[in-house]
Amino acid sequence: MKRTLRSSAAILAGMVLAVAWLGTVDAAPAKKKSSTKKSSSARSDTVLVRVGGQAITSRMVQQRIEQLPEPVRPNFTSPEGRQRLLDRMVEETVWLKQAEKKGVPERPDVKLQLDQQRRDFLIRTYVTEVMAGNPAPSDSEAKAYYDAHQADYKVPATVSLSHIMLKNEKDAKKVLESAKKTPADWRKLAEKWSADSVTKKNGGNLGTVTRDGVFASIGTQPELAAAAFKLGQGQIGGPFKTDRGWHVIRVDNVKEDGVRPFDQMRGQILRQLSGQKSQEYYQDRLGEAKRSLGVTADSASIQKFVSQRKSAREMFNEAQNAGPAASRIEGYRKVLQDYPDSDVSPQAQFMVGFIQSEELKDYDAAERSFRDLLKRYPKSELVPSAQWMIDHMRSENAPAFMNLASDTTDTQAGKKGPAKKP
Repeated sequence: MKRTLRSSAAILAGMVLAVAWLGTVDAAPAKKKSSTKKSSSARSDTVLVRVGGQAITSRMVQQRIEQLPEPVRPNFTSPEGRQRLLDRMVEETVWLKQAEKKGVPERPDVKLQLDQQRRDFLIRTYVTEVMAGNPAPSDSEAKAYYDAHQADYKVPATVSLSHIMLKNEKDAKKVLESAKKTPADWRKLAEKWSADSVTKKNGGNLGTVTRDGVFASIGTQPELAAAAFKLGQGQIGGPFKTDRGWHVIRVDNVKEDGVRPFDQMRGQILRQLSGQKSQEYYQDRLGEAKRSLGVTADSASIQKFVSQRKSAREMFNEAQNAGPAASRIEGYRKVLQDYPDSDVSPQAQFMVGFIQSEELKDYDAAERSFRDLLKRYPKSELVPSAQWMIDHMRSENAPAFMNLASDTTDTQAGKKGPAKKP
């Protein structure tokens, strides 16, 4: 039943939100129309529906339509669309009045959320207006930045090469001789002789690498890359020895290191400068606003406030969410160390034993933990549960009084009492 009520409430809330969205103040404003071309609905204002003492008029519906974002508006300008919007506005008014009748606006938590939303909206609106005065970076600024940071745009030298990998030097020399004699037969030689099964079918193509020599098929071979750079474009050479074997290589292309051109980096630099300028502009305007309002700070009080230690319950909650069993146990023990007599300390002691027993299956350690609870917190409501664990945790009887899915500060173990023997 509770679940059904929650689902209904969620649906109703979704309906209200949908209606509110249709009239949100953040929606793109409609284009202003000439005063001489007002619609007939705008010239008259007819009451369409009354909800209690509140009227919903044709002008109100039309205004709502005109406030909709341009892509959405056509959905509500047909007769069916206007009817659908009117129905939603009626629903909105009905639920709003019911909420007001039940005192929802006066609830502390609702007031808090409304205050927070109002605060956030006002701040967001004003800061957006302030930031609109921040000029976009110019091309000349971007070029100046590019010239001053050329090292950031360097492109390392690369070499593209192919190889024929052989198992011994003798065969490598033989293949090298054939390759130099008839370079056009390179692909045939690779397919016939190469021991690299990954590349032999595509002419031994190793791709393009930098001087680091990280090859996809044969791993990191900086010496082979260095040999290719030294050999030069269009050359065939070898044999070169690596931990994979002997290599005859053909250098297909060499590109020296350089710098990416400004035109290629312009967009990235403008975005980067825009972000930097926005931060600087924001901080400058914030500083001005602080000075105009006379912001003062008590450093000693601030230091005392920010340095205060966490409460026992905060530490307990952190221990609950610490993840692995060992981390949770460590967290609970920290609670016991810093707050041995807090209201959650018996629960922390119990959870240490429970994790040791039910997750780690270390029953000896768990028994010591439970006996510590009996000794240190003899009046705790968890005493019966701890004793039950000592007596039964080594058996196959499940501890029915605990929720094995999670640790909780609202443990009902002591209230329910230990499980009965089957």
